[in-house]
Amino acid sequence: MSRDELSAEQQAVLDAQLVGVAPATALLVAVFGQTVQDRRAHDHFTQDDDVYCENLSVWMGKRVAPVLRRLLDAEAESTRLRDEVAELKADRNPLLRCLLVKAAPDRDLYVGWSSIAEGPTGAWTRAEALAYGFPRARLDRADADGSSARGDFRPGRWSDDGFIAEQRGWLRRDRIGTYALRYLSGDLNAAFDLLDPLEGEKEVRR
Repeated sequence: MSRDELSAEQQAVLDAQLVGVAPATALLVAVFGQTVQDRRAHDHFTQDDDVYCENLSVWMGKRVAPVLRRLLDAEAESTRLRDEVAELKADRNPLLRCLLVKAAPDRDLYVGWSSIAEGPTGAWTRAEALAYGFPRARLDRADADGSSARGDFRPGRWSDDGFIAEQRGWLRRDRIGTYALRYLSGDLNAAFDLLDPLEGEKEVRR
């Protein structure tokens, strides 16, 4: 992660810990800031028993949950907006317009698939795909559904049967990862060996 972000596991733990907690109001946040300033400005060196600051700390501790809830909500909204902007930018980038299909749930391989060319445009690990410029949200959808597609028509999902490959043959969904690696490496015959003949045909077109 490029920023100091909470992991998904950490977010889940915090959400469970803050169940039922309403986010802090603007007034509470402002008072919190004033309290921090009061503690900093108070004389901490000439008093052995600093009851004043201890009381402020207790007051803040009792109210920190709503402040934390507000912070987490703000971060979630920031992440959502960032992902939306990344998607819009990617839609305008010809290199990123392909469908992302995850090869298998337990395999760190994402295949770029062109419905126009009916073939793979690239193959990346998750880290490589992010470095290449694909939005994190697309990879998250591929992790969850098998495909980065949105809307009613979503090819490449885990339940999908497969794809037509260059009008040569039928590529089963579970073979897309190996097919892409062979195809992109230039080993076309080995890639075409993974295809099944199209309906009504006896063999794969080579």
